[in-house]
Amino acid sequence: MVDQVLDIIVRELDSYIKSVNGVDSSATEPIVELGNIAGCKLAGSLESGVEQKVVVSLVNIAEESTLKNKMPGQQRGGGTFYEEYPPVHVNLYLLFTANFEKYNKAISHLFRVMEFFQGRKEFGLSDALFPAEHINEVNNLDPEDKILVELHTLNFEQINDLWGSLGGKQMPFVLYRARLIPIRMQRQTGRAGVITEIGVTI
Repeated sequence: MVDQVLDIIVRELDSYIKSVNGVDSSATEPIVELGNIAGCKLAGSLESGVEQKVVVSLVNIAEESTLKNKMPGQQRGGGTFYEEYPPVHVNLYLLFTANFEKYNKAISHLFRVMEFFQGRKEFGLSDALFPAEHINEVNNLDPEDKILVELHTLNFEQINDLWGSLGGKQMPFVLYRARLIPIRMQRQTGRAGVITEIGVTI
């Protein structure tokens, strides 16, 4: 499910940058690509395939602790379905790195990323810019679920730690947090009718 959410964000960002730069959006070569920036040539890799692109890397996953007490039951089709545990909501920390040879081009693409998220902060299946058949493939995400994307600022020490862990020199980047991604197992542990009234016997 998480890879489908990332696919939505990556493809919509790619479409936006291409449209602003006057590039045909149907061009086969993407400008934005999901990949591990730690494997780029600047980090010592001989051939990474992410050069001259905006690279989106998942650098951390954290649980949203405020939603841990949700009940496991949910009503669908006149019945109550029970899951073994309620969904786990997580936050994804997404690193957007402008991996371009020319520095001014990297900076330009970096601000295109920020422009995109300034105008589009919520993502979901119901408003995804993809064909219906692509949306129907995602069975772990409710069409009404909304993923909120917000800028996450690091201090200089955290930036140094981040790029040190990635094993390369710092490149133009921006970090965003995608909030409230629901993780749920697609298995029902029980089903019961909906309680509509309570009888009391004295």
